[in-house]
Amino acid sequence: MTTSRNDISKLIAKIQKNNSVLDSIKPSLFESVVAEAITRNNKLIEISKRAAEGLGFIGKYRDQFDRINSFAIETKQFQRVVEAAQIHSLAAKAVQLNIDKSYLITNSKFTNAALEFASAYNSKIELIDRSGLNQIIEQYCVDREVFFDSIAKNIAALQLERILNLDDPNPSAIDAIDPDELAINEDEKSSLIIVDRLPFRLLSEILRNPAEVRNITPRQFEEFIAELLRRLGFNDVILTPRSGDGGKDIIASHSVQGIPLTFYFECKKYAEGNKIQLDTMRSLLGTVAHDSRKVNKGILVTTSTFTKGCKEFILAESRVDGKDYDGVLGWVDEIRKEI
Repeated sequence: MTTSRNDISKLIAKIQKNNSVLDSIKPSLFESVVAEAITRNNKLIEISKRAAEGLGFIGKYRDQFDRINSFAIETKQFQRVVEAAQIHSLAAKAVQLNIDKSYLITNSKFTNAALEFASAYNSKIELIDRSGLNQIIEQYCVDREVFFDSIAKNIAALQLERILNLDDPNPSAIDAIDPDELAINEDEKSSLIIVDRLPFRLLSEILRNPAEVRNITPRQFEEFIAELLRRLGFNDVILTPRSGDGGKDIIASHSVQGIPLTFYFECKKYAEGNKIQLDTMRSLLGTVAHDSRKVNKGILVTTSTFTKGCKEFILAESRVDGKDYDGVLGWVDEIRKEI
């Protein structure tokens, strides 16, 4: 069973409160905790698991001089101290793979011999013991709390009650709200209308009753998904024109374990029984594969579901993914919890 990034974040928060959890979790979870905590705020370009080389992860990051450097992370979840032999092994792998900097991270401590061996590599090998890992976890939790506090403050500052709590049982017939007609200041206006004049009464109605997403127009569905993505933490969310989008209704970027990635979202507002066919997924893959922007993944979002062939294709092809009706409701539920 795959552990989501949100689950890892919750586990990190649990570790912050009870440090002994570091010793009881499975090695794979320990590895995921380290990857999430240590890479969150770095300017990463790519990262991947490299079990074949005996490493946890290798990747690339951009330094303050805009230079690209490679790095490797190896984790040791030990009940004993880490010996110099482990450092020697890491150093040999780094030389073999031409790695610029390597990290060995443990829930334990290092022997003096291990520390001396690492120091001889002139900062090319960094050792992070339990104390150092605790500091990283602490900072991760502080940064995450600041992030969510800022979201809550921004929502509270908008004073949306005057706008959202309006009785309108038919969201598909709602006209867009002109921000110039609202009794709010200029700063609040710029925050209200995020993508293509999405009606706030429509957004409010769907947040109160997510099933209403099936009663809106295809274009409103695209606008709604774009707004959800922005609220879920995606950056530079671009809603493309109504036609000529080339199979990409929304373009957005997001940081996954600290890595900046670009996504294409294709929105299909289909009836419940009209499933997404395999040809549609193949077309999205073609758009991703041949686009000049070097897109990392294409995601098809629908109010319907996927055929069996589509689901198998998604599992087999890492460059595409799908969100069906239940997946969209899951996104909505995340936003409702934050509000």
